[in-house]
Amino acid sequence: MLRLFVSCDLEDAKTIEKLVNFQRRVFGGMEGLKLVEPQNLHFTLAFLGEQKEDELQKIKRALDELQFEPIKAELRGIGGFPSLRNPRVVVLEVRRGREQLEELAKNTRLLLDSVSVWYDKKPFVPHITLARVKTPTRRLSETLMLNMDEEFGEVQLTHVRLKKSDLKPTGPVYTTLHEVKAKSL
Repeated sequence: MLRLFVSCDLEDAKTIEKLVNFQRRVFGGMEGLKLVEPQNLHFTLAFLGEQKEDELQKIKRALDELQFEPIKAELRGIGGFPSLRNPRVVVLEVRRGREQLEELAKNTRLLLDSVSVWYDKKPFVPHITLARVKTPTRRLSETLMLNMDEEFGEVQLTHVRLKKSDLKPTGPVYTTLHEVKAKSL
């Protein structure tokens, strides 16, 4: 079995550096948080969970049908899921480019539906996970509120990738199994 998801990775080195510096500066010493590694920063378009290896070719063929233009996304705002008061996940939000990401996720999911591949049907909310919260604290909630309008600039999203996630004690290791480029690349 393979643990799979479909994503748009964050690839702009300057933006990643800015995010990592922010993570360390703001959340670095905070107890009960596990920061997401720089190489794992991404938007999850669809979480496919555990899939049999023989589903892989069907998933790849479906994703090859995806047609999209590069997306310019403005990364701005720090939040928490399910709420700022009781976050289980610390997230980076998207302002401009949100609708295009939602459309890309919708089209990705429709293609997966067309080949009867299971995925988590939770509504897509464009975000990048920055940290996982083991124990929510008042300090964390206050920190999130203070950084709600933090800006990280604009990035271009040009690839959709099928990724395998291997869960390790040190954190997940993601491997790209397939990739689809935006039309105008």
